[in-house]
Amino acid sequence: MCRVALNKFSILISILLVLISFSCSNEQNSGELNFKKLEYNGYIFSEGKVSVFLKNYNKENYLVTLNSLSPEKEIKGKGITELIFLNSLNKNSSLKIKNIIDTEEKVISKALINPESDFRKVKFNEDFKIKINETVYEKFSNTTLRLIDISEDSRCPDPTDNNENISNPGSCIHTPKTLIHLIIETPKYSIFDEFLYKEQLKDYEFFYGGNYIKISKIDPDILELNRFIDDSDYEITISISNNS
Repeated sequence: MCRVALNKFSILISILLVLISFSCSNEQNSGELNFKKLEYNGYIFSEGKVSVFLKNYNKENYLVTLNSLSPEKEIKGKGITELIFLNSLNKNSSLKIKNIIDTEEKVISKALINPESDFRKVKFNEDFKIKINETVYEKFSNTTLRLIDISEDSRCPDPTDNNENISNPGSCIHTPKTLIHLIIETPKYSIFDEFLYKEQLKDYEFFYGGNYIKISKIDPDILELNRFIDDSDYEITISISNNS
């Protein structure tokens, strides 16, 4: 009887040890995964230099080069590290980020474009228009904004003609709206890459990168229902400001 009880006790102890070992292994793996989660948070071109911002960066774990050169300086901030590289000609550059511990992690390669020389400049706190596949640059906030696509355009010639009365229905009884795909980059923030539905009768405003982004209009206007509009004819009116 004692022997049976002892065997049961031994089995329970073995199971507990396996569970503890499994739990510790999971915690260790989780810690390793968290350690490896590096996030690219944009860049800034300044006179003769390029600053690259990385979240969760550790120089023992990652090799970061710009045009095959190592950073001249490293500045640790609150959750974000700034790596400063020399770039005497302020030219477009090639950034590479490689995990030197986990060689199976994908190498990050990015072309860093100098927005001052390559993109159309727009003004802070002012409306501007942007076309599909165009990128603009706002210097005060160091923000680049690219309009990727406009689709699902269900706007109406008269969006106020929305009478739902069966005997006398309006020409626009649905909610007229348009799907907009934007990519926005502001240094020290995660890249904004989102699809947004803008209703025809409302502005679409959101907060990103410390600023308010407002989409106020889509052109051209809809003159007749189900009208085809070529991508090259579309443009939106948008603003970047510090006021809602």
